[in-house]
Amino acid sequence: MERKSETATVIPIAPVQAPAPDPVERFESLTEELLAEPSRTPEILATAAVRTFGPRASAWAARTRAAYPTASAEALARLAVHRFTRTAEIRAVVGALTGPYTPIAVTGGVLVSHAELVLHLAAAFGVDPEDPGRAEDLLKLASPGPGPVVTWLAVGLINRRLPGVSVLSAVLGARSTTEAVAVRARRFYRKNS
Repeated sequence: MERKSETATVIPIAPVQAPAPDPVERFESLTEELLAEPSRTPEILATAAVRTFGPRASAWAARTRAAYPTASAEALARLAVHRFTRTAEIRAVVGALTGPYTPIAVTGGVLVSHAELVLHLAAAFGVDPEDPGRAEDLLKLASPGPGPVVTWLAVGLINRRLPGVSVLSAVLGARSTTEAVAVRARRFYRKNS
């Protein structure tokens, strides 16, 4: 009696992905990390920004490329710059209305817009915005420098005599710093893509 060899069919099983962390858990983890190593605050926040905004940037680039299949990387970059310049301006206006917390609110809002812009520009130029290495890019490209703080000190003095100057200066400052970040990021990703 001849024995037939039996072969088993292997069915690949997709790896089980862990559910996305609850935003409260992620916040507690980030807070714990910041408290444990306050000297690493910029690196920790940049890494958190990549984890949070990187997937959004990837999804945006995929949707935009699907909608405009003939669009160049430069065209996608222009869309991202326009979008996040507007976002920074809106966040600056809202921040300017927070009273004594205005410098913190405006600077925080603008920094978030800069992080989103840099990651969206990376995606526009075909660089993976979810790669943890983008945190280094954020530290190099998304910093507005000391300009906003100095501006707010001056505006605080002027705003006492001319109410409303803070809102106008917030919008203009957000626009100029976001455009400066856009120029640096486009140049960087154009060269490194």
